[in-house]
Order: sequence, then structure tokens, then C-alpha cells
Amino acid sequence: MGSPISSIKSEIFLQHLEMQYIENIKNQFNIKFYGRYVDDIFILYDNKSDNSDNILNEFNNIHPSMKFTLEKQINCSLNFLDLTVRKIKANKKYN
Repeated sequence: MGSPISSIKSEIFLQHLEMQYIENIKNQFNIKFYGRYVDDIFILYDNKSDNSDNILNEFNNIHPSMKFTLEKQINCSLNFLDLTVRKIKANKKYN
């Protein structure tokens, strides 16, 4: 990471991986939101059971030199970058 163009090269490589592999993972696990900032990824998925370990395994099988880690929500909140994201139930009112 000492080269001035290292961050550009890593961004191009990560975008390539997203196009090649992550789109399939998103469909496979019903991922509703995938957001990445540099090397931090935030995922929301819609499932009745916790598939986070299976999703992590799929991500870790993408490339042998890359190792993803997982941080799960605690008390319906999760820290991402400088934010605390909280899950709340929305009142659904339809006219």
C-alpha cells in the first residue's frame, strides 16, 4: 500500500469482484441493500433466519487473498464507519 496508486488499484479490483461475484451472492441470500465504503461493507438482507455466517462464507470464498470479517447487530444497532445504525419497526399505514 506504499504506492500512490494503490488505493485506485484496490478500488478497481473490488469493483471487479462486485460485478463478478457479489451480484450472485446478493441474489442468493436475498440481500436488499449492499453498500461499500473503501473496505467496509454494510448489508441488509430479508430472511426469517440468520444467514450471516453463510453470507460471510460466500464472501470469503471469492478470492483466496481476501478475508472478510463480520460484525453482527447488538440490541438492534450496529456501528458502521462513524455511524450507529438502529433497526426500528415502522408503522405501516396505507390509504
